[in-house]
Amino acid sequence: MASSNYTENLHLSAWTDSDRPKRADFVSDNTIIDTQLGGHIANSAIHLTAEEKQKLDTPYAFKLYSGSGESSRSVQLDFAPRFVVVFKRNAPSVAYENSVTVINSGYASYGNGATTGVSLSSGSVTVTETAAVNGVRVSLNESGSQYTIVAFR
Repeated sequence: MASSNYTENLHLSAWTDSDRPKRADFVSDNTIIDTQLGGHIANSAIHLTAEEKQKLDTPYAFKLYSGSGESSRSVQLDFAPRFVVVFKRNAPSVAYENSVTVINSGYASYGNGATTGVSLSSGSVTVTETAAVNGVRVSLNESGSQYTIVAFR
């Protein structure tokens, strides 16, 4: 006699002491398990890709650089960030020095704009160092200064 009881979810054989399992019961149960697990494993809509897992495991990364004094400089990253924040270490975001507003920080969002002095492309952040124009100077690559980039995946 085949199983007289079955599991609730997958309807697998749940034999009692009086049941006499048959080979067909095992084949049927294995087919049900293979179909259910195989369908689950193959369903990409419910599983994370390796890239998505990395976003969860390490949603952001830090990159440090020393200013070179050049008017424009690109800093390479190991991935294409969606959003970055750049700031000069040990300096306020904005300072007022000798009648000039000095911008020491900025951000950029891929496809959604950026502040003055920062731009974002696939795998790199470009920062600028400018002389004062209309009382404003951007200082994101000042020679000898230290900077931090926080890049979000």
